[in-house]
Amino acid sequence: MPHFGLKIPKINIDKVSAELLTYAEILIREYAEKKITEIIDYLRQQCPPPEVIERMLKVTNKINKQITKAGKRAEKVKKQSDVLKVAIDAAKVVIEIIAHFNIPVALGTPPGPTGGLIYAQAQALLSTRAAKLKWWTELVDYLEEKNDNINEILANFNLVFVPLVAKLELINALLNRCAENPNLTQEERIGLLNAVKDKKTDLPTEYISQKGTPYTIKVITDPGSPSIAPQRRAIAVDRRGVTVLKGPLSFASDSIVLIEELKFRIDNQLP
Repeated sequence: MPHFGLKIPKINIDKVSAELLTYAEILIREYAEKKITEIIDYLRQQCPPPEVIERMLKVTNKINKQITKAGKRAEKVKKQSDVLKVAIDAAKVVIEIIAHFNIPVALGTPPGPTGGLIYAQAQALLSTRAAKLKWWTELVDYLEEKNDNINEILANFNLVFVPLVAKLELINALLNRCAENPNLTQEERIGLLNAVKDKKTDLPTEYISQKGTPYTIKVITDPGSPSIAPQRRAIAVDRRGVTVLKGPLSFASDSIVLIEELKFRIDNQLP
């Protein structure tokens, strides 16, 4: 009987990561979404006086700090995922060593007066090697499943904050415009809330994926969409200039939303 009875260790890193990030997400969304909605509703009606603009900017700055803090939590979880990936790679090396290490079963001479079996390997040793190979293979499968769960949690966590960040940028842009010109008409204010965007985000963005592959992200307008409500999408282009991934068509006016969404798709869908 093989003497190799180790059990696969139970690892709850994905569960702990989910609880950690979910707690941060709930705290921010309960506060941020309420405050952002209140500010946008106010700005649709009028430009606030200077003292109110100052208070609103303090609120948006507080939300930004909370999002940054949550992002740092996500970075810690990502580091745990990186450590887990190293452990997976090391386990795969062990599997290769065990699988390719030859164990002679028997050694002897041809039949005859002086021939016969000189050496034979115990069957238990062969069985033990097979058990070890099975254990390490199951360990790799288990760790890869945990790591996939963590990466999915991170992707969903980050996507939650993309719309919030986009709205904050719109609010800050309008508040700055109101500070410069408090007599903006309602049409101008609503137009800014619906369509303000940083022109820099329309320029090609260089991005290196989590796997180290460089891409150029571009935001393009669908030529078939109506001019009054154009739809756009982000695309990823590789070094050859070939489009390798397209984001969904969207009415989002802020390119940041489209770019960030495509970054997550790149990290999860491209090799």
